[in-house]
Amino acid sequence: MFASKCFLRWVLIVILALVGAFLLTSCGRNAELSSEVSVDDDKRANPGQPRDNTPQVRIAEQPGELVATDWETAVLDFSNAAYGYICAASYLGDTKVKVLVDAPDGNRYQYTLPYSGYYTTIPLSRGNGTYEVGLYEHLYDNQYAALFSQSVEVELIDEFGPFLYPNQIVEFEEGDAAVQLSVRVTENATSDVEAVDQIYMWVVQNIVYDYEKAATVAPGYVPNNNNTLSTGDGICYDFATLTAAMLRVQRLPTKVEVGYCGDAYHAWISVYTTDAGWIRREIEFPGNAYVRLDPTFDSAGKGQGDVSQIIGDGQNYHPLLYY
Repeated sequence: MFASKCFLRWVLIVILALVGAFLLTSCGRNAELSSEVSVDDDKRANPGQPRDNTPQVRIAEQPGELVATDWETAVLDFSNAAYGYICAASYLGDTKVKVLVDAPDGNRYQYTLPYSGYYTTIPLSRGNGTYEVGLYEHLYDNQYAALFSQSVEVELIDEFGPFLYPNQIVEFEEGDAAVQLSVRVTENATSDVEAVDQIYMWVVQNIVYDYEKAATVAPGYVPNNNNTLSTGDGICYDFATLTAAMLRVQRLPTKVEVGYCGDAYHAWISVYTTDAGWIRREIEFPGNAYVRLDPTFDSAGKGQGDVSQIIGDGQNYHPLLYY
């Protein structure tokens, strides 16, 4: 398909600005929480039969119907863009390959392909529109050579698709500890709001913020939910992706949002439910809407504090990237 590149490839040297996601090392807890708030039981769903908490792990596929590649360096399969994702793989062994995605909202996303021949799932998280995707081969230092690029026109079949599939940032698969935990934690939930409550509060009460990791984490860090559960600690990125994975397994569309909370670069989540109810007095689910939750900050009080000054009306939050 792109055989001419075997004889002549136009190499463009670019310097990638490795910023944005790498600044997640600065996130932390700066809230002083009280211990006066408890679950507002009278405003939550009436007790009833447990909801179906059978885990759902969607599997990204690469049918090869729409592909960009030169068959020597890397491949981009965008056959399932309508489902909210594309897949990319490198053929260059240990040589690093970057994927840059310019979304319709003007923001740029960076991904690193980890293993030769292994497909990585990349979410199309900004809805319908044109995504410009470029693949780049690492040369030295911050120097990269352009391999190829592809425009991907997206018209989503399901607007929630990007936030239900696993991807490189919110990664999970059948048998993972996070998948099993999501089932165990929600076994008594009678509504989606109760399922959100039980997953969110489990993370808040059982995962501890790791200040040393926040100070020493390497640029390009990608969360691993199994590691977070094994160690019982993490930074804001870990809190957000673990919570999101567990919620997605329960068929609850969840965004990991990365941006600024005040002056701190930070990660949090927004989860969608059709139910109306409350987790606590300051966290109301109106139904048919996304609701912002911040497990990192709330973990400071282990779910017993008043985080309304942070979560509040959302004015402290300024998301830039969505996963």
